[in-house]
Amino acid sequence: MDPNQGSPADAFLVYCDFTGQAKTCLTPLQPQVPVKAWLKDSGVSTTYHWISTKDEGFQFEYPGADVVQLRFLRLSSRVSSQTVTYSCGPGSRQGTTEREVKFLADTRTQSYLGVLRGCEPSEELDSGTRESVFLFESEDLQLLPLRDLAVLGNNELTHEFGFTIGPVCFS
Repeated sequence: MDPNQGSPADAFLVYCDFTGQAKTCLTPLQPQVPVKAWLKDSGVSTTYHWISTKDEGFQFEYPGADVVQLRFLRLSSRVSSQTVTYSCGPGSRQGTTEREVKFLADTRTQSYLGVLRGCEPSEELDSGTRESVFLFESEDLQLLPLRDLAVLGNNELTHEFGFTIGPVCFS
């Protein structure tokens, strides 16, 4: 697709979803934040820890969707949406302890604040929920796609967790 209708050299790959309201969707370059103990070596202070600043961490990129192309895609859209799935590692489930999480907006000056239930060890195979899904939907098209996420915690958190970043869709 080439939203700015200039040179085809800056076109980028999208997929179109016509199952309901028509959507143009961009998939992140690396949609999987691997399941691991992200906060294990994060120090003693309770603070937000951005995934991009951790070992093997990264910001979310959308191949070919530069500032100009996103601007033109937004001009022809009314709403944007994106999902993020939080997953506990093997042998664990979501517990009762709540933990705050921030999702960095595309503006990089704003973020969404959410709450997830931390993971805890579990011996039982089918002992409860292992995933939570966050849905972001906005008419402020400048907020999506998401670029990073941060979990509130400290080095007492040794459980393993990960995230799956869904495509950002414009309609």
